[in-house]
Amino acid sequence: MVVEHLGTWSDTQWVEAIRRLAAAGGLAWLDGDGTTELGAQSYAGAAPVETRVRRWADPDPLGALEEIEMRGEVPRWIGYIAYDAAWSGRAERARWPRPDDEPVLRFARYDALLVRRGDRVRIVADDRQALARMRAHLDRAPISTKARAGLAQATRRDAHADAIARIRRHIEAGDIYQANLARHWVAAYDGAPLALFLAMRRASPVPLGVFIDAGDHAVCARTMERFLRWEPDDDGQGRLETRPIKGTLGRRSDDDADAARLRSDEKERAEHTMIVDLMRNDLGKVAEVGTVEVVRALHVEPYARLHHLVSTVACRTRRGINLRDVLEATFPPGSVTGAPKVRAVELIEALEPGPRGIYCGCVGHIGRVVDLAVAIRTAVVRQGQVRYFAGGGLVWASDPEREVAETELKARVFLDALAAVRGG
Repeated sequence: MVVEHLGTWSDTQWVEAIRRLAAAGGLAWLDGDGTTELGAQSYAGAAPVETRVRRWADPDPLGALEEIEMRGEVPRWIGYIAYDAAWSGRAERARWPRPDDEPVLRFARYDALLVRRGDRVRIVADDRQALARMRAHLDRAPISTKARAGLAQATRRDAHADAIARIRRHIEAGDIYQANLARHWVAAYDGAPLALFLAMRRASPVPLGVFIDAGDHAVCARTMERFLRWEPDDDGQGRLETRPIKGTLGRRSDDDADAARLRSDEKERAEHTMIVDLMRNDLGKVAEVGTVEVVRALHVEPYARLHHLVSTVACRTRRGINLRDVLEATFPPGSVTGAPKVRAVELIEALEPGPRGIYCGCVGHIGRVVDLAVAIRTAVVRQGQVRYFAGGGLVWASDPEREVAETELKARVFLDALAAVRGG
């Protein structure tokens, strides 16, 4: 490993460097906001040296994880696992058709990364040649971040409210306890996807931002939810952690009063507790017996417009466990599916107005440490369109009008960013 320190940079300088890397193609940017340890560092790379891709028609997309070597003090592989990977190879059971060549897993390996912690920036590369290539990328002219965007069209409010009512009937019948249901937004989009991500970045400061240029599509995610962090030793033993978010309240001026109101809301607490139990069960599939624990429960975290309830669940993985085992036990994330998970996933497919794609899958990096975030607040730009999703967890006590309003609150980051793009 070769390291070159570049000194202290302002955020303006950092973004300028990102635009230069984007000119090399294949940009991957893990955008930590630096305010907490969750997003303490940012990473950016371009022109990946290899990729692993699995598509909708592949019956075993998670098999690609066995081809990815977990090594390196900084991440080497950056990418995503789409929510649709949960349906991959099971087209006969899915309501919505997907193109056979649609990617459901994509990770790219970078032999050099730009790394930022606080205001200090360095290059971390595999060797001198990789370092020189990164230097050459930083000498490029930055790409234009101009774009044009249309007005977004959303799933009708009454259609979403009707789907919520149907979920409540399934809960009443004892079919499920909870399900997460989302609305879709779509708009015309032409130009640099990075323009949208930068606008979302301004609209929504969060610990975990992710931008991925995958060539024929781009992923713009602003998430605060850690799906998995795993730091195994050579035998597969190590700490595995998840931080499910479930429970939302619009943020007002008095954060203490908001936090107390959210913690005391019976519907939000019930929703959250079910998902914590689900995640304990999922981690238990790969954990050493007796090591699954709730490390921190019902913590209220404030963000730009919202408060969320967050808990931390952790365990120690058993000897012989690998990354594929971990994902098979836990994917898709419980906080964006429901309980029981298998039935909730079936109902989501039946009641949402189209396939989720990448939304509600996971995004992040694989190295010696695996760190993956839930792909919420996520827009995907592809073929002249941008799609965005926002949803929430539903229990018997859910009020349809309140739930519809919550989706619109969560969509503000996207709608404000689109407006900023239209305004130049």
